[in-house]
Amino acid sequence: MFRLKKIGFSVVLLFFCVITIVAQNKIEREHRILKSQFPEVLYTKEKLGDDVKKIKYYKEVGPQEVVYTTKFKKVKLHYHMQYSNNGDLQNIGFRIKQVDFPFEAFTAINNQLVYSYDKFKIIRMYQQYPVQSKEDEASVLKSAFMNLMEPNMQYRLIVKGRKDGKKVLKEFWFTASGSFVKERNMLPANYDRVLY
Repeated sequence: MFRLKKIGFSVVLLFFCVITIVAQNKIEREHRILKSQFPEVLYTKEKLGDDVKKIKYYKEVGPQEVVYTTKFKKVKLHYHMQYSNNGDLQNIGFRIKQVDFPFEAFTAINNQLVYSYDKFKIIRMYQQYPVQSKEDEASVLKSAFMNLMEPNMQYRLIVKGRKDGKKVLKEFWFTASGSFVKERNMLPANYDRVLY
């Protein structure tokens, strides 16, 4: 009898340890919010120009911080601007295609992905410009809207692939030359709103 209680207690303890370890790997997901829920920011539609269309607001809650994103269309490009919780601009970028990459950079990125996955497909690609300080914001916006090739810009790729028989969805960051910076697991799109 005592031995059964000891085994039962061990199983319960093991279960809670596994749950605690799994809970440490939090993955972020963004969801759409209203403009009134977005923090007060410096760059509004009036400051970005009259050619800004289809503005949407998103909030992403992660393990370390809350990030707010504005997505819009300007001069046939799909832009995004990420802000911190208190409204400071973190980066700006836009969606690109494979033909927009320099050949050497895309070759280096593709080689890294071939090495990482058995099979993969690039879902989306972005060219983004990080903001280092408040003083850099104006020059970063100018570089992004003029589509300039800057040494500090980054490429962000959303990749769906298969590794060791498992499906994975990840977000990768690479430098302008194609060197690996970091990666992050992603959740698949949320289809809770679809009833049938």
